[in-house]
Amino acid sequence: MPFSRAGFDFGLRHKKGWLGVSAPIFNRLKKETLRLHTNKKRFHHLIIIASTSSSTIAAGSPGLMNIEPSRIPGEDELYVGGIVSLTENSLQKNNITHIVSVLKYDFKNFNIDWKKYKQLQIEVDDVEDENLLGEFERTGAWIEEALKGSGKTEGGEEKEAEGDEEERKKGAVLVHCAMGRSRSVTILIAYLLRQYPSLTPATALAQIQQSRPFAEPNDGFMAQLQLYHEMGCPRNIDEQPKYQRWLYQREVELAVATGGRPDWVRFEDEEEQDGQKGDGKEREREIRCRMCRRTLATTPYLIPHIPNSKPTSTPTSLINPQTTPISSLPPSPHHSTCTHHFLHPLSWMRPELDLGVLSGRLECPNQKCRAQVGKYAWQGMRCSCGVWVCPAFSLLKGRCDEVTVGKRVEAGSGGAGGIRLPPGMRGRGSTVEREKGSL
Repeated sequence: MPFSRAGFDFGLRHKKGWLGVSAPIFNRLKKETLRLHTNKKRFHHLIIIASTSSSTIAAGSPGLMNIEPSRIPGEDELYVGGIVSLTENSLQKNNITHIVSVLKYDFKNFNIDWKKYKQLQIEVDDVEDENLLGEFERTGAWIEEALKGSGKTEGGEEKEAEGDEEERKKGAVLVHCAMGRSRSVTILIAYLLRQYPSLTPATALAQIQQSRPFAEPNDGFMAQLQLYHEMGCPRNIDEQPKYQRWLYQREVELAVATGGRPDWVRFEDEEEQDGQKGDGKEREREIRCRMCRRTLATTPYLIPHIPNSKPTSTPTSLINPQTTPISSLPPSPHHSTCTHHFLHPLSWMRPELDLGVLSGRLECPNQKCRAQVGKYAWQGMRCSCGVWVCPAFSLLKGRCDEVTVGKRVEAGSGGAGGIRLPPGMRGRGSTVEREKGSL
């Protein structure tokens, strides 16, 4: 299928019913498909330009067609550009020694003497759901090493580190994608955040825009940069609970978009909660079975949503339970038209979720009770207030009670956040302090 509007129109002829997805997801797929076709068509056009003689392109031409890479303000020899910047004249003029290519392309036949340079290639597309976050540490460490002094000799061989740091030949790094606007800028922002903790994604982008005004990562990449910044730009990003949760949410979104469910379920009360214990003074909500008073969920695992005055087909965003303050949670059921408490999957749901079906009932885990307390649907459900939640794990307010208790300071025989684990998973130790009126 050619990279053209015709290819996009071909995709539109398949109705959303045939694809088995909801209307909001189908509209998103249409938008991303058109964007991908447009970007690839523009990229192939740039390849043709870059393959021609550099003399045919005005060095001072504005915008995306500027063949010269832009130097990032600061002490480091950092450059950002598009694929048109990959010309021998441009690389030699700026003393480039290392190249980071952030795109899918085979450079074997590119008109460059690759023996003179070291290259790191990250094969990604410029789409919002592409995972660049997992590449930030690898690219950051590679750029840092290149700038320190692993510059190359004229023969293209690695120069051994000799003498003091100042005596070593420092490198110059060009980070490029197709147009030097989104992917390459994202990698550079991540590097700046890694090296300069005082920066934020917004201030780092502003620094790059001083020399490249049209630099603008897509919204998905900016969200990944924000998460990277919130995690403190860790060196072991794969081990970070926030990153693991983010990966799982991506897997859930993909499964839901294709009409299925994820291959595995992340039970939040069994996962590390980012070390956020608090001082034990903050009060939290507890959702309990009305029949037996068994605790089913607590504040960290509830998903707040704002009731709508009229129904909407737009899914509510999954708010991070670890960073949402209690004050921002929705009002109590006495002041809301909602009839559901939405929450993240918890370990007591395992027997039902292990069945592998798309929707079903949630029963109280108390073996002597087993009352129906809610329901779930991987494809989503609409709250009575009109908000669409996807995926949806709901406790019915008519079958549960909500109480306010003192925040747990120890887990005891329960799970994280005061959630009781099944008998075989309970630990040993001290009991948990509870306020009067709690279990």
